[in-house]
Order: sequence, then structure tokens, then C-alpha cells
Amino acid sequence: MAFIGNTNTTQAFTPAVDFFSGNGSTTAFTLSRPVASVAQVQVVIDNVAQNPSSAYTISGSTITFTSAPLSGTNNIYVYYTSPITQVIAPGQGTVTTTSFASGASEFASGTILLFQQTSAPTGWTKSTTHNDKALRVVSGSASSGGSVAFTTAFASQAVAGSVGTSGATTLSTSQIPSHTHDFTVYQTVSEGNGYPRASVQPNTPVGFATSATGGGGSHTHTGGTFTGTAINLAVQYVDVILAAKD
Repeated sequence: MAFIGNTNTTQAFTPAVDFFSGNGSTTAFTLSRPVASVAQVQVVIDNVAQNPSSAYTISGSTITFTSAPLSGTNNIYVYYTSPITQVIAPGQGTVTTTSFASGASEFASGTILLFQQTSAPTGWTKSTTHNDKALRVVSGSASSGGSVAFTTAFASQAVAGSVGTSGATTLSTSQIPSHTHDFTVYQTVSEGNGYPRASVQPNTPVGFATSATGGGGSHTHTGGTFTGTAINLAVQYVDVILAAKD
């Protein structure tokens, strides 16, 4: 398992006892091994156990008694009850890239990330394969496509076009359907040479029709021009770069 700090070692704990001789004035004694806490030793003076919360303190390899032990030969003993442990914490700002083994990195080589800056950070190489493109989120395989640049597609676009007609169109005879016109004539009877016309009654209507005209041909309408307000698609954006881990 990776770790930060000194190389760890495995050691077996061997119980030990330090003996000291009191002289009635000395309060500090040097231990044979460093201790991280008063809870790691038991201290006895003249066969009386000492209270670790008030009778003594320990700093590294030095035990200091609140009161000087009485004179006696080896009348003080310190019994080590647990393995020697020390916590080594690196100081803030002291762990840098040189603290890691050569080639060690939190990102595998070839990993590609987005960076909101112009140049790639140290240890990364800027990719120039893609430029002026949008990002698309997909749930399947990642790819690229499209043919229009981002700034071109999202530029301000003018609106213009043509409409059906701009005015009236007069149809010619050949452009209208074939048709006839009906009309009625009222005839009056007049006598000629003294003889009445008995075959026609006076004021009798007689129907007539004109000959057919028109051809049913096609016709066109002249187109007009339409313009409108431009559509502004200049969407706001933030530039990012792609960089691959070296």
C-alpha cells in the first residue's frame, strides 16, 4: 500500500525495565528508549506505583518527576508496557512531486482532462487535434463529428427569403379555362308585303351562345422579397483545452 512519510518497518516488542537510583534532588532521568505517552510505561518508586497523570511527565526519552525521588539504589524502575510508537506527520507544504517515487502519479499516463487555461500544466501535454468545437455528452462510445465550426454555427444570422406574390396578375385569354357566354334575343314581328309572319310569335325570346374561348393554360406570379430582424446566436462560452498526462 502506498503511503506518505518514512518507510515503515515491522518490529517485535520486547518488554524492558529501566532502573534508576534516586538521590533526593534529581527529578529528570534518561530512558533507554523514547516514549510517546505516559500511558506506555508503569513507574514505581520504592515499590509504590506512581500516578501517570500527576507524578511524572515524559518527553521523548526523558522522564521528569514532579518531586525528586528519595535516595536509594535502583529504587526507581520504569516498566515499558507497549511498543514504541511515534507519529511522523509531514509539515504543511513539504510534500511535493519530488516526494513521490519516480513515475508515480494520481493519474495514469494518457489520461485526458479539460483545463480552463491556455497552457497545459506541468506533466501534461496540450492536445491540438480539436479546435473551435462544442462538447457533447453521450451515454455510449465517445467520438467526434459535425462539419460547421462552433463560432460559425453560433454567429449572428440574417433572416431573408422570398414570398408568393407582391401584386396583382392579369390573366391573358390563353391562361383562363375554355368557356362560352350565353345571351338571349327578343324578336319582334313585322309584316312584309301585307302578309303577317305567322311562324314567330311577337316578342319571343331566342337563346344564343358565343363560341368557346380560352385554353386553360398556366400562369405565374411574380415573387416578392422578405427580410426580418437578425437572429443572434452568438452564445456565451468559456474556452477549455484538452491535455493528456505525460
